[in-house]
Amino acid sequence: MTQQVDLPKHTSWERWVQAEGLTITQQQVIPDVYTYPLDPWERTGIDATLLDFTPLDPPGDGHLVHQGTSRYLCEIPKGGTYKAERHMYEEIFYVVAGRGATTVWYDGSPKQTFEWQEGSVFSIPLNAWHEIYNASGEDTARLYACITAPMVLNMYGNSDFIFNSDAIFLDRFDPYDETYFSGKSVRLQDRLIKTNFISNVKTMGLDEHGRRGPGMNMHAVMANGHFILHLSEFPGQTYKKAHDAGRAERHRAGLTSEVAYLFLNGEGYDLQWEPGVAPGPGVPFERLDYKAGTILTPGEGFHQHFNATTDPIRYVVLRFGSPEILGQGGGAPPQIEFDDEDPAVWKTFVDELATHGLEPQMQGWKAKA
Repeated sequence: MTQQVDLPKHTSWERWVQAEGLTITQQQVIPDVYTYPLDPWERTGIDATLLDFTPLDPPGDGHLVHQGTSRYLCEIPKGGTYKAERHMYEEIFYVVAGRGATTVWYDGSPKQTFEWQEGSVFSIPLNAWHEIYNASGEDTARLYACITAPMVLNMYGNSDFIFNSDAIFLDRFDPYDETYFSGKSVRLQDRLIKTNFISNVKTMGLDEHGRRGPGMNMHAVMANGHFILHLSEFPGQTYKKAHDAGRAERHRAGLTSEVAYLFLNGEGYDLQWEPGVAPGPGVPFERLDYKAGTILTPGEGFHQHFNATTDPIRYVVLRFGSPEILGQGGGAPPQIEFDDEDPAVWKTFVDELATHGLEPQMQGWKAKA
């Protein structure tokens, strides 16, 4: 007789999230990362919420959260620590607010300690012990993180292995290199560097890049892992070309990776189109407003960034996709040239700027500007 077995409803990743007691936030826009409410994450000694951007690859079929990469927002209490841990998934942090230090080591190795501040970005080397300290006794420290935990927990299905493995990865992290977290960098090519620590992305130098319209950007491979920092900036009273959200890019090597934009300054909006729909005259779009501290996802279709202020807007993306590991891929995602776009896109921009007493500064980029 065949025995009937009750199979689990959720994946290993989802069961781990439930066991951790993590609060789950499921929405496409986080209006303000500085003030967004968090709840205790007892094992780690901090407050946090898992950010699950549902409109991007909706889980469906009873799943609780996304299964590829994930991200979370956390806060370390005054004078407190994010308790020491190690794990077989990758992790990258952006410091939203506060100042502190992180210590990283392998069992039996020297400990590397580096200080960070608001605007810093650092990545934890694979399976290295790490403890994160809040240096202030008066203010909390808030961090934004991206992790590969979903794919790793689903792959191995064994928390003991993931959190208690003795494996070390000297090709990722040399604990005897005292300059590892010094902020040194190596330029790999135009708009691409390799580093392990960035002191302040708000002042980091960028390279000119006009393929998608006015602006510049930089990518940084972090801690010899899959994660990269993607940093972009575009001038005031301008906007970028509508481009596909890059579903193929996020699914390279069969791995799903969420993408989200954290705007560091300014005020503007995004336009987004339904998946599989090419923008054009009469094709409906959705508008999502943002300000400094807003995180939003591009959805699964085309999207477009607009700057409604006089100053340049800079945004940061923490995402999976190191070209050192996954290769360069099949080229850039498709985009809509300025003079081929829906006239409603231009009218929306002109009308928005007019509410601020401003006019577009798209000369040289768009014929009607």
